[in-house]
Amino acid sequence: MSKEYRTIPADAVLARFAPARQAKINLRAAQLIAEEVGLSDLRKAKRMTQEQIANKIGGRQVYISRFEKRSDVKLSKLREYVEALGGELDLLVTFPDRSAYRLARLGKPRPSPGRRAAGGSASKRRVSAQ
Repeated sequence: MSKEYRTIPADAVLARFAPARQAKINLRAAQLIAEEVGLSDLRKAKRMTQEQIANKIGGRQVYISRFEKRSDVKLSKLREYVEALGGELDLLVTFPDRSAYRLARLGKPRPSPGRRAAGGSASKRRVSAQ
């Protein structure tokens, strides 16, 4: 026969800790909650409706509703959505050793093949280490 355990409210457990420890726990909980938001949460935080986003992107409200519920989206569409909110999409890759790298040019339109940057041809340059 298994033993029955009683449920202890989180507040009762936290009350056993020193005030400094309680503050640290509450701060970390708030950070974790802030890190995990969905697209609809972002939109609501900016006080925008799905209809307003649809008008800015050039679609219909029902498409925005479906988009917000997806777990797998194209970066270009995510960038459009974020820009419609007035933001800018940055992608950050983090590793277990805490190193982080910001990815550039993902989800941005590519320049047309006929256009080259000012300054001439696209030749390779060798860089020597001295």
